[in-house]
Parts: sequence; C-alpha cells; structure tokens
Amino acid sequence: MSQVITAVPTAPSKNQTIKATLKATKARRTQQRCRVFELKLDRSHLNQHTHVQLQRLFLEAKWLYNHILSQPNVCGMDYKLAAVQVKVKDSFELRELRHLSSHMKQSLIRRTIDNIKGLARLKAKGHAIGRLNYKSEVKSIPLKQYGNTYRILNGKYIKIQGIAQHLWVNGLAQIPADSELANATLIQRHGDYFVAITTYQARKHPPPPSKTVGIDFGIKTQLTLSDGIAIQYAIPISTKLRRLHQQLSRCQYRSQNWYKALHKLEKAYVKVNNIKKDVRNKLVHYLHTRYGVVCYQDEHVKAWQRLWGRKILSTGIGGIIRTLEEKVHTPIQVDRWFPSTKTCSCCGNIRDIGLDERVYVCPVCGLVMDRDHNSSVNIENEGLTQLLPTGRRDVKPVETESSTVTSLEYLNGIPYVTASSVSEAGSLTASA
Repeated sequence: MSQVITAVPTAPSKNQTIKATLKATKARRTQQRCRVFELKLDRSHLNQHTHVQLQRLFLEAKWLYNHILSQPNVCGMDYKLAAVQVKVKDSFELRELRHLSSHMKQSLIRRTIDNIKGLARLKAKGHAIGRLNYKSEVKSIPLKQYGNTYRILNGKYIKIQGIAQHLWVNGLAQIPADSELANATLIQRHGDYFVAITTYQARKHPPPPSKTVGIDFGIKTQLTLSDGIAIQYAIPISTKLRRLHQQLSRCQYRSQNWYKALHKLEKAYVKVNNIKKDVRNKLVHYLHTRYGVVCYQDEHVKAWQRLWGRKILSTGIGGIIRTLEEKVHTPIQVDRWFPSTKTCSCCGNIRDIGLDERVYVCPVCGLVMDRDHNSSVNIENEGLTQLLPTGRRDVKPVETESSTVTSLEYLNGIPYVTASSVSEAGSLTASA
C-alpha cells in the first residue's frame, strides 16, 4: 500500500510576522495623510526631579551621539550599552547612561547611521561633503514606538519611557480622534520642552477649484493677485529684540546670565517667526482653497535681500514661494526673465518702466493700469500658456467683482495683513 504524506503548514516565525506587519503598515500609510503636531510640555506642572531627569536625558543623548561617532563600526554597535567614554578636558571618564532607554539608544544609533548613509549618497553624486562633527548639545531624542517609548493618557498627559511623572502637555486636543499615532520626537528648545507627534489620517481628495490666478511679488505690495487684490503685511523687528541683543552682549560669554539672556532672545525670535509662519500658512491656505492653478514668477529673492534686507526679513516672501510649490493644487512657475512688468497685458507691447512708476501706461493701446496688477495678469497669461497653449486672455473686473468683497473680508481678518482692491489705476483703495 502506498502511504500518502500530507504537508502540515508551519506557523510563521516571529520575524516573518513582524516583517509582514511592517509591510502592511507601510502600504496603508502611503494612502494616508501624514501630519506632525508639535505639543509643548507645561513646565509649571514639572516637579524638580522630572526637570533634572529631562536635562539628564538630553545630556546622555549628547554623550551617546559623540560616542557613536568615535566608533570604527557604527553599524555593529550594541544599543544595550550602559556606559560610554566622555572626554573631560584632556582625559576620558566613564559615564553611566541611566535615563536613556534601549529604544532611545537604538533610535539615536539608527539616526546617525542614516545620516552617514545620506552623506555617502551625496558623495557618490559628486558633492563635496565633510564628516559628521561632535556636538556640544543634542536638541532632539526620537521616541520611535507609540505605546512603548511614549503614550497619551486621558487627553492631557504624555508618559515617556524612563520618566515616572505624567507630563502635562498643551495642545493634545488638536489631534483628530481618528488619527493613527506613529513615532514622536522629544525636543529641547530655548529652555522649554516639546513633543512632535507624527500622525496619519485618511486622505481626502476634494476636487480642485476651477479658478486660476497670477501672483506678482513685490517690496511695497507683497502680493498682487491678477483678480485685482493687493496684499500687504510686515512683521518688523521690535525694540524688545534690540534690547535683548544689548543685554546678551553685556553678559560674560557662557555664564549663567548669558544663557538666560540667550534663552530670552531665542524665545523672542521664535515668537516673531511663529507670527510669520501663521501669516504665510493662512495666505497659502486662501490661495489653495480658492484657486486650482496658481502662476507665479521665479523671483531672485537673494538679490532682493542684498538690496532691501530688512524689508525682505520682515515679510519672508521666500517662504511663501516655497510653500506655494508644496501646497497648491497646480503651481506653475514662470521664467525669471519673462518681462512681466514691461509687457502690456492688453496688447502685448513691451516698453521700459522705471521703479518709481507705479502706473503702467501703454503707448500703443492706451491701457492705464496699476503696474503690479498688470504684471500679475501677464504672469497668469504666461503660466496658462505653459499649461495649455492658448491665446492671450483678457481678465475683466466684472469676472471677479462679485467675490472680491468676500476675499477682502477674509484677508483683512488675518493679523498683520492689509488687503485692498486695485480699483483705480495706480492707487490701492480698501474695500473692506
């Protein structure tokens, strides 16, 4: 008699299960939207022991990072090491890593290896690169696994591995309830602590708007839209910043008072930069939700900085251009050498115009128009020609008159922003 042997399926190993789970998670997250929420730890709720622990955590991260760079074989490092050699003046001392967990050590080693591989890829492409340098301080620590290295408690607190106290965090309510929590990063910045949490949400695909717009960037009027809206804003350097610079210059270098003054100065700059970032995001959100195609010129912002340094610093036009490339539905960049200011938007005639002339007057067709408005219309026409070759378009005020008032009300509601309508040639008259 012949004996039939049936194969018994073997259970997958632990490594195979982990690889399959990671592959499925990676495939799922490619279809989701990634957002990072930066939350601030409330220092008033930290006890003295926790404050010392956090300081020690970043100190040990610096020791470990410098120890990693000193090793000949970084990839073969053991993430369970309990002590490292630290250089103190002309000698080395053995320091214990009491607060860094194994997951944190593994993440720091992994991040350093990724940085080295990134430099190797740049070198292979012919770039002139150096090497990773030793650091006097490490400002961020990866928390790679939710539920293990960190977790959220009761919608108010965060528990970090190795720290006994539950940390009160401001801003947890802004994370959507349906978000999938991924890794996080513990950040130390100008004496405060932050947790940047990476989340994934279901991606939404609303249909893009059908409207198009051209944008002319300038010094006097920061943004002029082809539908006749001029946007001005500026966040100048305050007297408080100047005073803090004077206080820092009077302190002894690297003394306790010097560090206190430095932290105050950094906080003041962060506040100004956050205001600029808020204005930039709201302006780009307005353009993203209202227009499907946004045309703008490749401006030489660095040359502007050499000529009008403070004016460019107070507006951050370069950040708006960079954000437009990432956020709007269809960004179209017009060539830098396209004569948008010299060209008549009605007949296409080109004539020289000085910087002091705020009104464009065409000697051929008789067009009289604000120079920035004329330039934005030319940028829109040129951009649409690149998108789909068509004839010259005429943008009439009747096409945008019904929605101008609503747009002005929204834009004037943004702090530090003044929006107006180009109602007359060469003048900006507020309509809201």
